[in-house]
Amino acid sequence: MKKNFPATIFAAALALTLLLPGCSLIHQSPAASSESSSSQSLSSQPASSQDDPSSDGSSSDPGEPPADSEPGRVLTITTDNEKFNQKFSENPVDKAYIKESDQAVSTVDMVNVSQKYAGLWQKEIDHAWSELSQKMSSDSSGKPAELKAEQEKWQNEKDTKLKKIVSDALSGGGSMAEVNAASQEMDFYRSRAAQLYRELYDYEKNYSYAYSAK
Repeated sequence: MKKNFPATIFAAALALTLLLPGCSLIHQSPAASSESSSSQSLSSQPASSQDDPSSDGSSSDPGEPPADSEPGRVLTITTDNEKFNQKFSENPVDKAYIKESDQAVSTVDMVNVSQKYAGLWQKEIDHAWSELSQKMSSDSSGKPAELKAEQEKWQNEKDTKLKKIVSDALSGGGSMAEVNAASQEMDFYRSRAAQLYRELYDYEKNYSYAYSAK
């Protein structure tokens, strides 16, 4: 019988190849690694900054006066809600104040204008708190208790804060000292009103102000 040597030799060589390490005929590619995209965290600003709506230069402490008041101009209120920021920037009190302050020609005029609008912002605080209290009456969360405690703290510290504002402003001396004191007092009340309106905005987006232009 005739032997087929080439076929036998080929079979033996193939068997030897399979036994040698690292010589597998099937190449397995490594599993592809998948990268999951990490979620981007958003930083929120306090409301009076986080809300404290007083990223307008005031502290998160509801009784802390703004640090950069300027006679004749209003501080920009920046909170964690852009839509509220826009709404508050269009409030009628600021518009009337800027118009009157632009017409003030003497330091006495400037002081009188700031004192007038400090009084108007006090009325806005009362109005905002009254509206907020009504909305909170049906809120079963812990937020109403926190806001009531905060408002009580602000009321208790108000006189002390205002005395310090006036004292610090007058200590600088000069013809503008009284003007600066009156302007900072107005901003003190305006800042608190903004904080309360920011809280009210969460309950009522279409809230209104106590003041209306004539």
